[in-house]
Amino acid sequence: MTRLAAIIFSLVLLPVCVLYTALPGCSVPPSPSPGLPPPPAQPVLSPGGSPRFYTIIDEGPSGTINYNAVTFKWGSGLSSVDPSNFTYATFLQGYDKDFTPFLKDTSRSFQGLPNGNYIFYVKAQDSSGNIEANPPFSAFAVSGVVPPQAAQNLPVVPGGGGYLLIGSDVSRIAVGSDGLTIYALDSTNSRLYRSDSAGAGWQDISAALTGAAPWTDLSVAPDDARFVAVVTNGGREIYISADSGANFSGTGVSSILGAGQAVRCISLSPDYGAPRRELAAGTWSGTGGGTVLINILTGFSGGWFDAGSGASGWLSAGGGVDVFALKHSPSFASDGAMLLVASSATRTYLYMGARDLGSRTTTWNSSTGYPVEIGQAGTPLKYADIALPADYSPANPYARQVFASWSKNITGQDIYRISDYQVYRMGAPEAISSIAYYGSVRAGKLLAGAARCQGGGGCYQVQTYFSANAVSNYPAWQPSQKAPTGSRAAMVGWSPDGNTAYAGTSGTESAFSHSNNNGNTWNQ
Repeated sequence: MTRLAAIIFSLVLLPVCVLYTALPGCSVPPSPSPGLPPPPAQPVLSPGGSPRFYTIIDEGPSGTINYNAVTFKWGSGLSSVDPSNFTYATFLQGYDKDFTPFLKDTSRSFQGLPNGNYIFYVKAQDSSGNIEANPPFSAFAVSGVVPPQAAQNLPVVPGGGGYLLIGSDVSRIAVGSDGLTIYALDSTNSRLYRSDSAGAGWQDISAALTGAAPWTDLSVAPDDARFVAVVTNGGREIYISADSGANFSGTGVSSILGAGQAVRCISLSPDYGAPRRELAAGTWSGTGGGTVLINILTGFSGGWFDAGSGASGWLSAGGGVDVFALKHSPSFASDGAMLLVASSATRTYLYMGARDLGSRTTTWNSSTGYPVEIGQAGTPLKYADIALPADYSPANPYARQVFASWSKNITGQDIYRISDYQVYRMGAPEAISSIAYYGSVRAGKLLAGAARCQGGGGCYQVQTYFSANAVSNYPAWQPSQKAPTGSRAAMVGWSPDGNTAYAGTSGTESAFSHSNNNGNTWNQ
């Protein structure tokens, strides 16, 4: 073939290749547009005797478009193969950080794409773990779209596109690492909201979730605000989304839960390569039948596995424990550490786990002094939370500092600072439902949300407390002078830069509030 003929052939073939890379000459992705990162390297796995398979993109934009809400649909290119045997991972170059986990979904939507060049990839994985070597792709560009109005101009109208969640029971909040994205969960009414403007305006994204009521916990990845997980079905299912809640998929956690067992708390880990990310779930039975379940969302097959029961260092004497709070280490990618508050019928402990990130092995409480006992003996736990300094490190005793709250409601409560394995009571003024820390091991500030309003009948302002010297042996607590509205369970958090505090409340006059003075005054 002459050079001219080859050029003509390639021009004819290009539009077909965009949708069908199995054709000869279509296995090489297009050159990325200037300024875009190269697509991730594709894993090359042995087919293991499975039939060859490939994916076809059936629907999606191409060329230059003047709108920024798009949907891609795809399916198997082999009619002889059961489509239920496949899961799919997607990657929008120019938008995503990396491929999503492998999910059953056969479509994905994007909203509000900025002007720019994009390439959409989708790759299949069969039930044996074989991954499509040459995924199809579709290139397109968004041009001429007017940027959205600034956050301060978003409408704050109940029932409109943005509102302050007044009247919604904000039972959980999760603040994204981008400084703009916040998720708020209304457990009572089974609603999930997302703000893309640091709480100035909100969208109801509940329609993407199909789990039954109640919805009981929420977590956002600490390094990717688009990756969110929600506990539904009263703790019997967890849904995950890798696109800010536009699409959700169930994880099937109920298949590993025992009778009478439910998920009490969840935590998403940072990405630790390949890409690979973990979803951890702490479970509860009320009788010490809890454990920690792990789902390695990418990189391994097999779904959920039990990382607690029977694992090295896990306590099972005296009827076992229930898990009330769970947190991944900020440096999980290098240390594989998880912290949790676990309680039996009479005693409460801070556990420290070490995950082998190359396998499914977890070792618990191998460091001197662990598990560390906290709380008041003889009383079961009701509320617990964990907060960690940004430079927490399990490998260094001087950087092994944890804040943990323990409350059985009104008559027994406290917040504990655990330095290495030494326990310091911080003298919490009342029962605490949540805590949030901003700072390092050496210095930082702690915010605490009260469990319920203390003013008796008709009280509708639940208190928060702030400590500017949280690492001191004698911390001082400052109650808010203008408390957030709501009669119970103030759930608190910090913006990534520590300049803004957030609180979501439940009950009478419940709402989402923010503070620019460390919780001294709260505003909706």
